[in-house]
Amino acid sequence: MNGDGGVSRERTALAWQRTALALVAGSAVLTRLTFERLGLLALLSVGVAAPLGLWVFLESRRHRLEAGHAVRTRTRSAAAPLVLTLATSAVAIVEIAALLAR
Repeated sequence: MNGDGGVSRERTALAWQRTALALVAGSAVLTRLTFERLGLLALLSVGVAAPLGLWVFLESRRHRLEAGHAVRTRTRSAAAPLVLTLATSAVAIVEIAALLAR
């Protein structure tokens, strides 16, 4: 432990939560703006981003609650960055499809 009482881990967890919420909100806006052009394909963005973003949000919330503990209960895996990468890719694919559908 680096002597900060878990504050840095709490800040990191909050940053992950903000990132997850921003991704879900962005995908919802994108879906709204592209639904007319793409139809149900536009739902791919929010359909992928919402559950994955929710998982990242809940996982980071759990880590935030553990931030005050002197000992970590488990180490952080690479799952959260991978999940956010997949969700961001889905959003990008929908946007590219909307641009090509013009």
